[in-house]
Order: sequence, then structure tokens, then C-alpha cells
Amino acid sequence: MNFLKTIEKKAKQKPVKVVICEGWDERCIEATGIILKEKLANIVLLGDPETIKRAAKALKADISGAEIVDYKHSGLKKEFIEKLVEVRKHKGMTKEEAHKLIEDENYFACLYALCGYADAVAGSKICPTAALMRPTLQILREPGKLVSEVSIVSMKDKTYFMSDLSLNIQPTTEDLVSITMNAIDVVRIFEIEPKVALLSFSTKGSGGNTPQTELIREAVAIVKKNDKKVIIDGELQGDAAVNPYAAKRKCPDSPLKGEANTLIFPDLTSSNITCQLLWQFADLQFETTILKGLQKPVAILGRSTPTSAVRNMVAGLAMQVNSK
Repeated sequence: MNFLKTIEKKAKQKPVKVVICEGWDERCIEATGIILKEKLANIVLLGDPETIKRAAKALKADISGAEIVDYKHSGLKKEFIEKLVEVRKHKGMTKEEAHKLIEDENYFACLYALCGYADAVAGSKICPTAALMRPTLQILREPGKLVSEVSIVSMKDKTYFMSDLSLNIQPTTEDLVSITMNAIDVVRIFEIEPKVALLSFSTKGSGGNTPQTELIREAVAIVKKNDKKVIIDGELQGDAAVNPYAAKRKCPDSPLKGEANTLIFPDLTSSNITCQLLWQFADLQFETTILKGLQKPVAILGRSTPTSAVRNMVAGLAMQVNSK
């Protein structure tokens, strides 16, 4: 399927407002011009208005339809400070601490969304991922929910949903269940039937009974109980999950038949190493990432991604808002 067309169609269903943390970044400014022209979303750029306007003029980007919010001097700061104290009072947050944090564009953007001024947040175009993830988890996490990332990639004529590639270092059984259920929800946004493989160094006991394989089997059993319709199996090695030839010989009774489209990694070490190497060695097309378990959608734009990726990820945020 054409993922971008699906994203664009859902993004345009109704107007969505996205706040971009680092509104002065050239790629964010260029992407804003494209997004507004294509009517994919309404945009709020955080930063000094004169700096942003000068950059847009130099880039020949028409951002006249965007809102520009000078977060350093915003009249909303008092409201956001009080909200941050309220949200973080269980951690002993004081007004003095909140006043300092609100000076950061990432904290301001998350509160901007939480307080209803925007529907979604995009950032981490200049700063490290952790600088945006910290306020995201502190402010926008859904109570009682595990936050996980689903990355969508295409290779040749196939598309895969992979999780979790950035947040959960050593998932417990319960965490793995949440990661899997989050991924299933994302796949269904695209009106695709999830075919889920929980990955391992072992296929159906070939690696013996270990704490790692037992954890995966328990997670599979719980997901099956929670979702009677989902096609899921594990533990499976990578080839058994996505290669029908290998599956026929290693796990002929698997309901996946080597045609998994949703790959759940057992831990962050295996997922991150695998995907970082894939980016280098394989003809892989990165589509977008989606964070689940948040009150408002957030996109990690990435410091090395081009303007086109910013455009696509912001459109993906609008799609998520319109898919709720």
C-alpha cells in the first residue's frame, strides 16, 4: 500500500494543529511551507518571530499561514507553570522549578498541547531525543499506560511495523504485552490486518526453555487472551517470522506462515542494533514512527532527517489525531 497517501488522506479529514518545538530550524520552516500549502495540518512554530520570518524569507518558504509563538515571552507561561506544578506535584515540583523548565521549548510545547492549544507536538530536530522525551513522559503520558514506539519501514514491496526501537530497555512480560498491543493498534490505523511475531534467538523451543523465551511465550498467551482476532506467534527467530521457506521448516504450524508484518523485539539492545544496521546495509525506506501511550501524539523528528521526513511525520501526527 502507499503509506503516504493513506497518511495524507487521514490527515486531511479535519484540521489538526501541530506545535513544532524548534520553529527556527530551517528544515522545520521548509516543511511548514509545504504542509500549509498541501493543507495537511495547521502549524505553530515556537521561537523568536523575527528570526523565523527572516529564515523563511531566505529559504523562500511561505509560512504566512503559520502561528509563531515567542515562548520566551508568552502570556501563557503563568498558566503553564501552574499546570506543570499540578501535573508533577507527586514528584515535589515547585513553582520555582516549573518557572525554569518552562523556558525550555520542549516543556513549553508539551504543556501547550496538554492545555488544549495544539493537538500534537513535533520536535527533537536540533536537540537530542531525550530532551523531548523527558517532558513528553512527564507531562503527556497517559496515566497507567506504557509508552512505546512503533517504527514503520518499507523494503522492496513489503512494509513492516517494528517495536520497540527506542524506549523500553528490558521489557517485562507485562511491558511486552503493552508494546505488542500498542503496535497492533498502530497497524489497524492503516486498515491492515496485524500479523505479529514476537522475536527471539529461538523458534518454538529450539533454543531451550530460558527466562527470555518463557517471557515471550507468556506475553503471546496474554495478547491472545486480550485480542481473540489477532494473528500472533512467538517465540520466533527473524527468518521464521518473515520468510515462508524458513517458516515451513522451522515452525510449519505457525499461523503466520512466515508472513509477519509486525515485529516485536524482546529488548532495546536487539531492536536498536538490528535497525541501525539495517539502515546501513539494506535498501530500507523509513516511513515514520508513532509513539503510543500518550494523551497527545508526539513525533521525534530526528536531527539528521531531511525536510521531507519532517513533512511526513507531521502529517502522521495529524493522521493519529484524526484516527482516535
